[in-house]
Amino acid sequence: MVVLGPGRDGLLSRAEEQDRLRRLLADARRGRSGVLVLHGEPGIGKSALLEEAVAAAAGMTVLRATGIEMEAELAFAGLGELLRPLQPLIDRLPSVQACALRTALSLGEAHTPDRLTLGAATLTLLTDAAATTPVLVAVDDAHWMDEASTHALLFAFRRLQAEAVAVVVTARDGEDCRFTEAGLPTLALTGLEPAAAAALVQSVAEVPADSEPFKRLYRETAGNPLALLEAAPALRRSAWVMQAPEGPLQVGPRLTAAYSARLAALPKAGQRAATVAAAGYTEEAAVLVAALHHLALDTEVLQTLEAAKVVDLAGGKVRFVHPLLRAAVYHKAGPERRREAHRALAAALADRHGPVNRDQRSWHLAAAAAAPDLIAASALADTAARARDRGALPAALRAYERAADLSPSPVDRGRYLLAAAEVAQLAGRGDQAMALAEAATNATDDATVGAGATGLRSQVLLVRRPPRRVHDQLVDMAVGLEAAQAVPLLVAAAGAACMGGAIVQARATADRASALAHDGEAAVFDHSAAVMQAHTMMLAGERRKAAAVLGSCEEFLTAGDPLSIGVEVTSFSAMDLMWLERFPTARMLLERAIRCARRIGACERLVPYLTVLADTQLRTGCWDDAYALASEGATLAAEIGQPVLQAYAISTLARIEAAQGRAAECIEHARQFRGLLEGRGAELVSPYMDAALGLLDLGTGKVSEAAARLNDLQERVAVSGLGEPTVLQHQPDLIEACLAAGDLSGAQVALAELVGQVQQAPSAWGHAVSARCRGLVDADEDAYAEALRRHEQLPDPFAKARTELAYGRFLRRKRKRGAARRPLIAARQAFERLRAEPWTARAEQELRAAGFETPTRRSHEPVTLTERETQVAVLVSKGQTNREVAAALFLSDKTVEYHLSHIYAKLSVRSRVELAGRLAVDTHLPA
Repeated sequence: MVVLGPGRDGLLSRAEEQDRLRRLLADARRGRSGVLVLHGEPGIGKSALLEEAVAAAAGMTVLRATGIEMEAELAFAGLGELLRPLQPLIDRLPSVQACALRTALSLGEAHTPDRLTLGAATLTLLTDAAATTPVLVAVDDAHWMDEASTHALLFAFRRLQAEAVAVVVTARDGEDCRFTEAGLPTLALTGLEPAAAAALVQSVAEVPADSEPFKRLYRETAGNPLALLEAAPALRRSAWVMQAPEGPLQVGPRLTAAYSARLAALPKAGQRAATVAAAGYTEEAAVLVAALHHLALDTEVLQTLEAAKVVDLAGGKVRFVHPLLRAAVYHKAGPERRREAHRALAAALADRHGPVNRDQRSWHLAAAAAAPDLIAASALADTAARARDRGALPAALRAYERAADLSPSPVDRGRYLLAAAEVAQLAGRGDQAMALAEAATNATDDATVGAGATGLRSQVLLVRRPPRRVHDQLVDMAVGLEAAQAVPLLVAAAGAACMGGAIVQARATADRASALAHDGEAAVFDHSAAVMQAHTMMLAGERRKAAAVLGSCEEFLTAGDPLSIGVEVTSFSAMDLMWLERFPTARMLLERAIRCARRIGACERLVPYLTVLADTQLRTGCWDDAYALASEGATLAAEIGQPVLQAYAISTLARIEAAQGRAAECIEHARQFRGLLEGRGAELVSPYMDAALGLLDLGTGKVSEAAARLNDLQERVAVSGLGEPTVLQHQPDLIEACLAAGDLSGAQVALAELVGQVQQAPSAWGHAVSARCRGLVDADEDAYAEALRRHEQLPDPFAKARTELAYGRFLRRKRKRGAARRPLIAARQAFERLRAEPWTARAEQELRAAGFETPTRRSHEPVTLTERETQVAVLVSKGQTNREVAAALFLSDKTVEYHLSHIYAKLSVRSRVELAGRLAVDTHLPA
């Protein structure tokens, strides 16, 4: 039998669990990461196993943190404790990560870190530490870890892969703990076997294992080690005869009752001192001693508590022997004694500098208040602002709410509730944000609070409710408001109508917003209103008007800080520039915005920029770049809860997969897409996937299915009022599918619609593909020639190759085989570069039908990289270092190395230079 040494839960027999921990540590020493979450009821032996792992981690760097119930309100308390030994390494992190971590841990001030950048910083710091010595991360009582720390640690733990890091976490069953619900490997601890339980009991009481008292004790404790140890000294046959019916008892109440008896035996001074220790947000003995002095208590009382086995005094800390004992002390004390303890601790912290001490003091002042208290409310609001600036949104939210509760001023109460609502919105808690915004307007009639609450409700509605309903609600909310308040509501309403596919309605609302912005005192909103107006003009097919309005904003868009002008302004204007075929300007605007967002870790902003740039790269033939950007955007959108943008990014992946004939992946992405948009009413986004599936059907020879799907799509588009054919680009596929399915009249109707739209809203793409389709429908050689001339104005190799394929087929059928060879070979080469396999096969089939030998394929067959491998490969090919790639993708350096080794093997390259060359040849990446 393997026996663990004494922990706070006694002697435990845990052979299997010990073996699991040994393997975890051994893997870390061999450079492989592993995570294990130990969970079970109180006293089951979680902490003892954790201590055993720490004792066995000889030669490793051990990082420890313990969740404390009272510290759950303190932002990054757990993360700060865990990473304190690694602070000298922070300066070696990428600058954006270093700034994020310093800000979170109150080591400096910078931009508010978002949780993804902070999680990536935590991951990089752990892997940097493990680069020289294997690391053990030991987190005890994780169910009490503050939420901000929990987010950062979970982000890092989920991404550990090829690093020499072992992670052991303990958590109590029955508590709301993210670590046990995060999909990490877990191990449930249960009670000891009878033999081990008997050995444990006999270490403190002479009770035979076959005696009835022991058997009854074992049944009622279910072998819980701590419960056995607490009950064994008082074990008497007569005591057990009177027990309630047989069966396991709840361990918590049993232990609390045992601890209450221990506390009742303490002198009054000891009880007061124990309450102060239990109320503290820190275990530092110096703070507790200062608080005791404020209560005129002698510090010798701490030795009394240690002698009574209430606390342990070691290393300048005052620790309770078990968390349940701490809880029993605090809750057994009456309300006035608890307030007395908090007042004393607040006084003890008054002279201690630093934001952590200020935050602890503000919470103590709040806990000591029995009625509204201006000083406590103000201090707590300062704490909330600091937490928000450090990216600890849950802690900021609770602090603002409590500040509102304590504020005697209605205006201040409204301000604090509005601030809480804003934080709740940032944290993705839309329902709570709406409730808090309503509470803010009910608390005060202050105009500033009312305007802020109105604007916030509009933003929450925009992402949480069906877009067309949101449009109507926001328009109603704008009635009777001053221009400065009404314009942003109307701009948001127009955006909602666009998302809902109500283009005509969006156009009218955007015009109204623009008129108000120019006529009223809302000049600050001129550009956002103008960009929205241009956007709705584009969607309605008023291309020339949109270009003129957007041109008036171009200096504003390109000269200023992209992060200061609103994410919707930058993303909508870039989208419009893309549809206007001003690709270099759109790309410049988006790449600049992405650089700025990456520099400060603004992930909320990064997602829309990535998704629109991915669409831009797709339309200009840079498919691997587009795929990498879209997969990164989809991953980030999933992390931060932006389902509509995630769906948009996934549709770009599906369009590439459809063109490349990757049917299984395309169909799986379509399934994910529908799940994300179900019930959201995003009628302008959903057509992208139908267009992708139509292209997949067309490319794989399912022409009847393609024609039916794309005809249905065209009918829905017509109803929506979408008049700009460059948005979805599905009409050429519809015309080709109708012809292939034998529906000439359907093709003619679709062609007439396309030609009419292109005449109203002329574009290089529109002229090129409508000419190609005229060639297909009318068998007109001149139309093909015109199409090829038009393609010279457009950097879209796939569209041009489609025209070359159609033209070559036309020439072959006209028995002009010699003339057919050149366009067919050009089409085949372009399709092969793009890895558009179904279209490459068609070109080869046409070449063989024309009597030409099909050119030999390159020695290496096209290889499909995973989404993550594509992201890494594209960034490496652009000259970024592993560390830069890791920072951009929120990975560790080791994980980038891991993916890079797989990329090299798949593509048969040996260097970054060869990789860049291979991608440039295979994927039409720009030089």
